Amino acid sequence: MSTQRLAARIPARFVTTALLPAYRLAFHQQGGDGSGKCDIVTASEQSAVYGVVWEVASHHKVTLDRYEGLNAAYDETWLTVTDRVGDGQFEVQAYVGKITSIGMRPYSWYKHHVLAGAREHGLPAAYVRALERIDARIDPDTERHAREMVLHGQDESLVRGA
Repeated sequence: MSTQRLAARIPARFVTTALLPAYRLAFHQQGGDGSGKCDIVTASEQSAVYGVVWEVASHHKVTLDRYEGLNAAYDETWLTVTDRVGDGQFEVQAYVGKITSIGMRPYSWYKHHVLAGAREHGLPAAYVRALERIDARIDPDTERHAREMVLHGQDESLVRGA
């Protein structure tokens, strides 16, 4: 969701923020680093996932697929999302986790990427507060933590436990 995180990987154009009804966000996708990564799972009709719709050129999508672990960590699916500003619906491609495990927790830097994107794109305050309550763990790889936090211009020491 974070523009800085995506831009560090590929160029993309922001389209809109959107709502995916009857799903919820979970951090149970097992990352290659052993931490929990984002996944979307079906949920009650009252549930919803908020996110960002990006336009990605096909030649850059191949690069993004490698970063995301398409066919290894994630499968890809088409979903219908609703534009938050009322401009209608979009058919979007989304990554859906393949290797899930209950009890996974994201690293604090990963949670920071998610929160930064949610705040940057003005997602609902209640949704942001729910993301803030996600329990994160400290990455034992301090160099990776520092590299990831630099994307947001953050002093990594200020957010180690975020």
